[in-house]
Formats: sequence, structure tokens, C-alpha cells
Amino acid sequence: MNNYIKKNIGWILIMVLVLIPVLRWFFIVPLNSRFADIGAIATSLGQITGLLGMILFALSLITGSKFKFIDKIFFGLPDALNIHSKIGAIGFCLILFHPLLLVVEYLQFSLNSAVIFFIPRGFDAIGFGIYALALMILLIILTLYIKLKYQIWLFSHRFLILAFIFAVLHSFMIESDISRDLFLRYYMLGFSFFALALSLYNLLADKIFFQGLEYYVSKVNKLTENITQIELSPKSNALKFMPGQFVFVRFLSKGISSESHPFTVSSISQKENIELNIKSLGDYSSKIKDLKVGEKAFIKGPFGKFSYTEFKDKNQIWIAGGIGITPFLSMARSLRLGNVNQKADLYYCVKNKSEAILLDELLEIEKNNKSFRLMPWFSEEKGQITADKIVELSNGFVNKEIFLCGPTSFMIKLKSQLLKLGVNNINIHWEKFSF
Repeated sequence: MNNYIKKNIGWILIMVLVLIPVLRWFFIVPLNSRFADIGAIATSLGQITGLLGMILFALSLITGSKFKFIDKIFFGLPDALNIHSKIGAIGFCLILFHPLLLVVEYLQFSLNSAVIFFIPRGFDAIGFGIYALALMILLIILTLYIKLKYQIWLFSHRFLILAFIFAVLHSFMIESDISRDLFLRYYMLGFSFFALALSLYNLLADKIFFQGLEYYVSKVNKLTENITQIELSPKSNALKFMPGQFVFVRFLSKGISSESHPFTVSSISQKENIELNIKSLGDYSSKIKDLKVGEKAFIKGPFGKFSYTEFKDKNQIWIAGGIGITPFLSMARSLRLGNVNQKADLYYCVKNKSEAILLDELLEIEKNNKSFRLMPWFSEEKGQITADKIVELSNGFVNKEIFLCGPTSFMIKLKSQLLKLGVNNINIHWEKFSF
């Protein structure tokens, strides 16, 4: 039960924060007047969807900000960003229904009145609401139906902040329960201000406020055709982190974007230098190989809860797909330090041996550590790995924590198989390699 609460405390907090204004809404006006007839029912439902939509919109901005307190509350930043996407989608649907329900009252008079309702008349309360909705619809279309380059998508995504500002202005300018009730007004005002402050800071963080430890590139090593190993040395203070965590890195190098990007740390905290193993997956990562020794880098973090240290004294199964080996490199290396009570089986899944980076080092760790078993899995020889095979080789899954990292399709497939075998979802931990 403690494990369940630990992993879902973020969702629990969201439900509480959403329920508070909703419960308050039910006591502002007598319910018999809110639901007196069809028009009143539609209006009331329009009000509650608008209220819920605004709260979830604010929460999506909050969970989408890359702050350490978000990382701690939501059991890792990747989980927080997953929640950000889900509540953002739900919030958008509710906001979309908000005007559609409110227009029912106008339809009782005439179709013309309903059409006029959706036409903005300048920068008034209704106008700001329409601008917010129109901008949100445009951004959703760009996200779902038009394939944009990541940098262009990221730039367009930032206009959600403008949509939120329009929505906030609409909420506080229109005559509504927020304007009539002091508690609701200040609750929504505080919530909106907090979400906006975090979003604006996050927007400017990379370019202006990026606070991180200063490092410099001390080694660039090409491991394979598309995987580059970068070693970073601290200028003064070194980063402290848990095995399996990731950091945001901003490189100051010609030809590479100055925005920060997330990378898993493959080294151990006891060493000052940080090792990153980066696969060329896009425009940004493909330029990493061009970094020069001596160039500056700023590191912010650490983030994430994808670490065996979160589940001490429990045996574990680690499953890596391709470059998803990076967090497990840090974990396996930390086993050398001793004082580890649990046993771990690592399944390293790649097409062939040539793709298995640092395999010799992992074999050496296995040789010198009885609690660690390495299972290289080459799909060209053995076919795709399955949950059945993993359970067979690891002698079951009872009282074990299972860690997955690799391509999304690889993890979804294995997680689905594990769940069908009876593994509890609470005992499966996965790290989406990009977000």
C-alpha cells in the first residue's frame, strides 16, 4: 500500500486540488435553482466544465514545468510530464464543452443569438474566452495532425501560456461564480498566478535563468556509428545523484542549440566526472559527436526516481532495450561499491553484439558480483525477448521490482505481457527515454 501511495501521490494531490473548488461550487447557489430546467442545467454544466477545465489547464502547466519539487511529488519528472499530457487533454475537452453547453440558453431564443455568442466583440470577457479556445484548438491541430520538427513544435507549444492568460482574463472578467464567491475567486487567482509564474520561468529558464553546475567537455568517444560517449568534468562543485537519474544539459558549442536537453547519467556519483552515452535520434543528438574537448556545459538536476535505491532490500529485474541501457550502466557500476542487499538480473536487448555498448565492462561487473546477473539478448539470434522468457530465466517475479528502459514500443509490449502474467502494475517501473 505504501508503494502505491508513493507512486500515485501526485494523482491524489491533483484530485484533492480539483475537488476543493468543485465542492465549493455546489454550495454557492441552491442546487434547485442550478438545475431548475433544461436551460439552467446546461448553464450549470457549462459553468462546472469551465471551472474544471481551468483548474486542469493550470495543473497541466504546473506539472509540465521542470522543477525539482515536481520531480519529487510526482515520483519523477517523466511521470509528471505524462500526467501533464493527460490532464491537459482532459482539461481541453472540458474547456471545449464549456461554451457548447452555455450556448444552449441562447438556442432557446434563436439560432442567430447562438451564432453571435461565438463571435468576439473585441477585448472583453467573452472575447478573451473565444481567443483562448481558438488558440488552443489551433495548437491541438498542430500537435495531432501536422508533423512538425521538435524545435518548431516546442515553439508552438509555448503559445499555450498565451491561451492560458486569455482564459484567466475571461474567468475573472466574466460575471460568474468566481466573481461572486470570495473563496473561489482567491483560490483560482492563486492557482492561476502560480501556474503562470512557473510557466513563464520555465519558458525563460534555458535562455536567461538556467541555473546549473558548470562543467566542461573532457572526452568525446564514438562508441558506435550512432552512439557517442561524452565525459564532463566539473569546474568546481560536482553533481550528486542516485544511480539511474538523469540531468538537463546545456552545451555551449557552435552548431548545437543552446536549449537544455535531458540525458541519463551512466557514471556513478562517487566519481566527479559525469558520463553520458547519447544516441543520434534527431537533429540535436546527431550533433553531439561534434562537441569539442574544453567546451562548456551547464548541468541541472538530478531528476527522476528510476533507481534501484528507491526499493532497497527487494530483488529486481532490469530490462534494457538498446540505448535504454544507460540508467542500468550507472546502477550496475554502483554495485561495485558493495552495501547492496538486493539481487538484480539485467536483460540487455539489442539486435546483435556489435550494438551492445560497454558489454565487456558489464560482464566484468557480473564476474565480480554474485548479486548481479547479466543476460545479453541478441534478437537476430534469439528473436524478440518476451515476458515469459524473462520470468522463466529469473525464476518468477514474486516480490521483485521490474525496471524497463528503451524504445516506447519495446516497453509497452513487455509491460503488457508482464501484466498478463500477473505482475502488479505498481511493481513495474519504466523510463521513457525521451519526452
